[in-house]
Amino acid sequence: MMHQAARPVRGVDGGSPPGTSHAKYVGRVGALALFLGVGAAIAMPTAEADTGGSAHPSGSGSGSSSHAASAKKSGGAAASQRAPAGSARITTTSAPATVTALPRAVASPHRVRATDPAAPVVSPTDLAAVAYTRRRSASLQQGAAGTITVELTNQVSPLGTQQQVSREQLAMQAVRTLPVQLMKFILRQGFLAAANKQFALVGGPDAANLDALNNAVDEYALASAFSEQILNPMNPAVVTQVAPPHSWYGVDVGGSRLLYDNPDTIYRFIPVNKTSEYVITGRFYDAIPADTTFSVLEGSSGKTSTILSLKDIDVSDDGSFVITVSGEPATPGEKNHLQLTSSSTLVAVRNTLGDWNTEEPMDLAVHKVSGPPNSLFAQLGGFLFFGSVVNNNPTLAKLVSLVPPLPIADTPIVHGTLTALLMVIRGANQEAKYMALATTDPATGLPHQPNTMTEPASNAEFLANQLQSNGYFQLADDEALVLTINPGNAKFVSIPVYNDWTITDDYWNEPTSLNSDQAVQNADGTYTVVISPTDPLVANWISTGGLNQGIISMRFQNLDTGDPAQPSVQSQVVKLDELAHNTNGTAVITQAERDEQLVLRKAGFDKRWAPYPQA
Repeated sequence: MMHQAARPVRGVDGGSPPGTSHAKYVGRVGALALFLGVGAAIAMPTAEADTGGSAHPSGSGSGSSSHAASAKKSGGAAASQRAPAGSARITTTSAPATVTALPRAVASPHRVRATDPAAPVVSPTDLAAVAYTRRRSASLQQGAAGTITVELTNQVSPLGTQQQVSREQLAMQAVRTLPVQLMKFILRQGFLAAANKQFALVGGPDAANLDALNNAVDEYALASAFSEQILNPMNPAVVTQVAPPHSWYGVDVGGSRLLYDNPDTIYRFIPVNKTSEYVITGRFYDAIPADTTFSVLEGSSGKTSTILSLKDIDVSDDGSFVITVSGEPATPGEKNHLQLTSSSTLVAVRNTLGDWNTEEPMDLAVHKVSGPPNSLFAQLGGFLFFGSVVNNNPTLAKLVSLVPPLPIADTPIVHGTLTALLMVIRGANQEAKYMALATTDPATGLPHQPNTMTEPASNAEFLANQLQSNGYFQLADDEALVLTINPGNAKFVSIPVYNDWTITDDYWNEPTSLNSDQAVQNADGTYTVVISPTDPLVANWISTGGLNQGIISMRFQNLDTGDPAQPSVQSQVVKLDELAHNTNGTAVITQAERDEQLVLRKAGFDKRWAPYPQA
């Protein structure tokens, strides 16, 4: 059986570097931001790029979720019922000075049931009060401090919001259009050429990876369709993407995985712009995610200008929080604020789950409370493409926003055309770049042999406040790659396996990933994991999903910068019948125990994507 140590309910002690640092990094989500900058340039003379048009509201919300207080996994309990969508209620005092989120009158650490009374509906005026209060508090020189009370009672799946399902339907329509189908053919050739070069030392991609190529291209296309939908910061929404295939609410949604998706992580994106102000609301419950970050991404470069981790923000006793987002700097002592620059394009939100059976992504919603109205200019990506000119000129921003959005932007052919352009411009080059992280020596840039891992280091292609160790494997059916991992100052470690196309496979039915909450730790604090195509019946087995060739991209997260201990990874290839002498005494399990692991794993996965009742 797998074991884990209990983690504090609120993991705010230690972790990533302060959120105010301006890191010079390009992440996976930065690559998506790069999609947006390029796509905006192309979209300008072509057609509208906004998916929402004027039909969608400016606020995007998701509902509450529950967490079991125990740090141990439970036996795949069915997901609890969710009530119809509720809302936030905001009140102010006469002397506004701070923003706080307070518990309900009868606070409960668990999700609110469908039988609970409905909450009052939020109004745009109330939401605007939050942004107004933080602006006013900077100029108040004296007077009694007031508070804003925010009561969060959204009651749907944290991921399966009506808006998310609508966006998924639109993306699925876009990828079925002729432009996308044609570009998938071109992208397939680009992926194949990249793999032949990057895996040249082992003869290029093998037969099993070639069989997986079409699916990888399909998922890249759908990821591009989602990226096209977050071009417009004047009609913001919380959009979940970089996600596995799932079925809910009568919609069969394909996968949108790309560029080393993490099975432990939920990825959500919010388009933003300096000319506007936004309020992000959310709520955690009992078992919070192992790691949570809010990153502001910049323009076509995708650099991270600001990162807020959970330890950086104030969270109320009931788990709710409010984050303001604008071009203004934080006021003295203000933690829950993200400052935008003239080139800011996205807020990327990550929830990384350690125990899949108890932890859930937080509720998350965004509301645009001021700024230019939705317009044709915004739909065409104008605030991205001309950001350096428009975003610092309020008069010009008003002028370009005079022409309202056009309904034609919501047609599948327009979305499909823009999606195809994003695919062909970025696809093959991005894929080659990310493959090279696993196959080349970062110091020399030369190809390195398989079955070795790079030293953990901050990498320009991932989240700025984590370390990564990358490599690729070439194993026979009777061989295993044994990794001995010293987490050092990292409080969370994730070890996923990928095919040659840098995406995961069926990680819900097979243990093709393992994290430090799921794994059995050695007595000396290290972890020994066994990666192989064949199950050796050890507790810390990571399946290759039947692959003899593939990629490993390991993350070290929640870094304690006050601890000088650095993570490290050692690797060796051994025959399966010699594992007992090469695994540092790692636990051996029975087939029945493995079967129980897999049942719990699938239940944890279903907990994210189960079809909760939705209003």
